[in-house]
Amino acid sequence: MKNKKINITILFITMVLVLYFALKDDFNGIINQLKSANVFLLIIAILLLLLSLVFKSASLNVFLNKYKKYSIKKTYALTLIGQFLNGITPFQSGGQPFQIYLLKKDKVRISDSTNAMIKDFIAYQSALILVGVLALLLNVKLDGFSKNVYLNGLIFLGFIINVIVMAILLLIALAKKTGFKLANKFVNFIFKFKLIRKLGLKEEKVKQSLRHFYETGTDIKNDKASVFKGIFYNVIHLLILYSIPFVVFKSFGATSVSLLASIVSVAFVMLIGNFIPIPGATGGIEYSFLQFFGIYSSGAQLTGAMLIWRLITYFIPMIFGFVALLLKKEVKKDEDRVIY
Repeated sequence: MKNKKINITILFITMVLVLYFALKDDFNGIINQLKSANVFLLIIAILLLLLSLVFKSASLNVFLNKYKKYSIKKTYALTLIGQFLNGITPFQSGGQPFQIYLLKKDKVRISDSTNAMIKDFIAYQSALILVGVLALLLNVKLDGFSKNVYLNGLIFLGFIINVIVMAILLLIALAKKTGFKLANKFVNFIFKFKLIRKLGLKEEKVKQSLRHFYETGTDIKNDKASVFKGIFYNVIHLLILYSIPFVVFKSFGATSVSLLASIVSVAFVMLIGNFIPIPGATGGIEYSFLQFFGIYSSGAQLTGAMLIWRLITYFIPMIFGFVALLLKKEVKKDEDRVIY
């Protein structure tokens, strides 16, 4: 509870600072720009977000159904709840543990739900890298790199970090005993530092998660079709999600941002945002958006588009996720009242 309060406080303070710096130079111009937006197109952008989450849910559903029949409707609600909890925790780390807890309430064994979550994460990480590679290749055609040398460096750093994470995942999952032993040695090493222990992590729990992960790796090799299906669903999820700025700029009447430019630019923004240790990567995400889309737009239009894009892709999923969580609790209360 204490950590949640700290995260929400950090998020609130960061958002206030973001809004201040975004609006301070041309408050009236940005407000007028927001008022001029085509509401119909903004509704389309919100529907695109919800559609993208359908494909994200479909990926998780593929893996959950390997262990227990679970409807896509329930998986979608679970995904929304994950969006809420990921949004208020650093590195989007709060969603999966709570999803596993909710699945336990739905009679899914912890070992099975953990395995499903891990496989879904591998599929998502693979899709993120694939779309990132695609963005790097297409960017050559667009000549759309930011003129900010440091920001370009962050693109490659973000890409390398994601590749390293994926390589470690595959090593542990697929390298049998070698990867498992290396992972355990690494855990032993990092828990020698007081800072790691002060974070509240338990060494035995981390090692237990590694054992689950190793067991999942063996299962992945025996079920490549499901993994490829999960990757496919996640690629579609990301492409739809990355197209939202295109619609947002269209709502302002802008023609300078193409669909391709939107996908490539957001891919770079997300590569950078993945390693910003603040809930929602707030601050870094907004700055990166302004830098990359600043190639195609400027002034009140650019800032207004950033604010609406952030509202649609960050705050609206969190709101829907919070509502889904409340509804989930109400359903469980009603079920507990049933007399058999």
